[in-house]
Amino acid sequence: MYTYQIGKQTIDYKIKVVPNKTDITVQICDSEGVTVIIPRGLNENNVRSVIARKATWILQQLNEGKKSEETPKAAPKKEAVKKEDAKSTTASFENDDKFSYLGRQYRLNIVRDDVQKAEMTFRAKFIATVPQTWTEEQTNESIQHLLTEWYQGRADEKFNEARKSVKKVAADAPETVKWTELQDEYATTENGVISLNWRLLMAPLATIEYVIASHFTNADALFEDAADRKQWLNDNSLRAF
Repeated sequence: MYTYQIGKQTIDYKIKVVPNKTDITVQICDSEGVTVIIPRGLNENNVRSVIARKATWILQQLNEGKKSEETPKAAPKKEAVKKEDAKSTTASFENDDKFSYLGRQYRLNIVRDDVQKAEMTFRAKFIATVPQTWTEEQTNESIQHLLTEWYQGRADEKFNEARKSVKKVAADAPETVKWTELQDEYATTENGVISLNWRLLMAPLATIEYVIASHFTNADALFEDAADRKQWLNDNSLRAF
């Protein structure tokens, strides 16, 4: 849940990423509250600018909802809405889609070539080379798999790099950190081992250090720039693609 302050009033909202969406939609309903539906590649700063522009309209809808709490639940109110495609387990990828790695955004370049199998390379951008005869569905499935594999292949190195940095300022930092598949949690601990969500590789290294430290000590007291380190966690979701 994210918040936006306007005067003395606060707007609480959620972010939903829809890969094949082309615009930003603000949706309000009685049960779910405010949901901002965005294309893949946008971040919390993009969303906050939209919330700022629509703040008056959002507050009006929320206030009207409070007045009609006793009436039958109405259909969600939407502004600037395009009909949503059905949600799929496989994302849709296009050239120039952006993906975050260690806090920086990198573009995706899709190349169709005379190759037998797909491969992913990284040279200041993600380059996905796929067989030119593949369908869009085959291409999307392969790119999603290759991106996931690419991130996970770097998780051990980067997470241990972050752990070693924390160890320099906190002697009781954990000796072992590993990556794992988590949906909404940043990390879990068991028997002194911290397992980090591999999607944290989207965050700056300093933020990863903060998450590690927060699982065994008061990270806010450990880092003078703790607020900056955890800002990414407030501004972004762990939805990778």
